[in-house]
Amino acid sequence: MKIIERATGRTYKGKIEKLNLNDVKKLKNNDQFVFDWSKEARNEVYKLRIKGEDEILGLVSIINIPGEKRIHINLLEASKRNVGREKLFLNIAGILMAYIGRLAFTKRYNGFVSLQPKSALAEVYLKYGFRKVGLFLAIYNIAAIQLITKYLEDNGR
Repeated sequence: MKIIERATGRTYKGKIEKLNLNDVKKLKNNDQFVFDWSKEARNEVYKLRIKGEDEILGLVSIINIPGEKRIHINLLEASKRNVGREKLFLNIAGILMAYIGRLAFTKRYNGFVSLQPKSALAEVYLKYGFRKVGLFLAIYNIAAIQLITKYLEDNGR
């Protein structure tokens, strides 16, 4: 997965791993994130960073729902420096969603990932291939593969 610096186009190798207790403590006093990530401790939480660096660029909290063969994204956030027109790096949200899609294939859920967006953000998720399914947005099968290919595969970019 490649994290792209918006201003220069320079690429960096990304790394996703589970959030640990130390990370949660550091996030408590970190002004780069709006949400209180300690409230997500009951869920699986993953962090995205540039390989070899400590700064967390984005976070995603998920709930595995094996009875429905899906993973639900409970919360997703890019750091403040990576939101809006002047963001430092591109692809943060896309990489995190694609990673969860790949995890859903690993669990044999056919890439089935759901989320319940805040109304203002619903349109944003549609550009990633999510579709309205009742109260939720969801992605699966071919759309999930396309998301994974775009954000996790190098594709010569």
